[in-house]
Amino acid sequence: MKIWVGVIGLLFACLAQAHERSESTSHWTLINGDLHGVVTARTREVTRLTVPGDNYASLAQIFAAHVGRSVEASIDGVACTPRQRPAILESEPGFVRVDVRMHCGAGGSLSLKVDLFFAVAPSHHHFLYVATGSASREAILSVSAPSTEVDLRPSSGDKTHFLQFVEMGIEHIATGIDHLAFLLALLIAARTARQVLAIVTGFTVGHSITLSLAVLGVIQANRGAVECLIGLTIALAAAQNLIRGEREGRIAGIAAAVITASLLLIPADLRADMPAGLILAIALATGSAVWVASMGGAHAVGRTKSPPFSTPARFTMAAGFGLIHGLGFASALQDLHLPRGMLLSSLLGFNVGVELGQLAVVIAAVALIAIAGRLVHMTQRRAEMSAAMASAVLLAAGLAWFLTRAY
Repeated sequence: MKIWVGVIGLLFACLAQAHERSESTSHWTLINGDLHGVVTARTREVTRLTVPGDNYASLAQIFAAHVGRSVEASIDGVACTPRQRPAILESEPGFVRVDVRMHCGAGGSLSLKVDLFFAVAPSHHHFLYVATGSASREAILSVSAPSTEVDLRPSSGDKTHFLQFVEMGIEHIATGIDHLAFLLALLIAARTARQVLAIVTGFTVGHSITLSLAVLGVIQANRGAVECLIGLTIALAAAQNLIRGEREGRIAGIAAAVITASLLLIPADLRADMPAGLILAIALATGSAVWVASMGGAHAVGRTKSPPFSTPARFTMAAGFGLIHGLGFASALQDLHLPRGMLLSSLLGFNVGVELGQLAVVIAAVALIAIAGRLVHMTQRRAEMSAAMASAVLLAAGLAWFLTRAY
């Protein structure tokens, strides 16, 4: 039992430290020696840079100054020279964008260093895409690797391009604590290999659909609402483990998918902002569906023990909520503004990477649970108690994500 308490405590600590995914993006083009970049970050990331006594008038100005200090470029070791100070661009609510322009000499290798936020947020990740006349490069920069190199010499590079996006997909799921928390919330109560397979398959089907549709431009989602709702999916999946009824999983998955889709698919010009009150309404509607279903299941069985959460119900919940997570995955590719000719191969590679990362996490989680079960004599009561404790932690974390992202 002590081991399980330790594991749950470690989980809580990880979730607390990973309260928000810290990330930014940039898209660069190099044409005839002119390097042009657009750097994007969430406004909440920029608040990390504020200190008492700042004389800047806005967060956008603070971010522009930070970009000017943090971005460096060179070709064959010769530094590129700025053509102007970083300029503030228009952006959607909740984001800031800065325009960067430099002039570079001729050469065979472009080096880009983007040292954004690493000093104030060591877990920060920067998603970068560079396109030149003869090559392209995608990379995820971190505090340990804040720069990347692009070979400017002509090459086919199709295989390398695909593998770069596979790597990006793996890193994205590995650093996406909220996505992993959702998977864990579903896996905690799984009792058989068939149930684990249903959960993994359902999540894959759900997020693959919306990831593809969003990246290809078929649908456009409100990013703030998506991030907020991801927290809600974690809370509801964890709550399901505590309620342990039969029908609420199916109803929660279907209700969340229908309600969320109906709101997210509203044309962008009709919903420039999605207020916190509207997101709260989604939470209340979906939560009510779960509660009503659980009460119905309890009434049907009287005083007997609630029936187990069936395999089809697990699949439905994973697939329904996976639709929301797919929209979250899509933002990483959308921010790169890839040419249409690269979309299909990039999407395929990224999705393959997400699936490989997800599979590795599932195998590790199942192995950890099996090892803990061997080290500690696990009676059914202890197993249920441990699952309930872990679910309670995930429920609290999901609600925290939901409420803090709804502002």
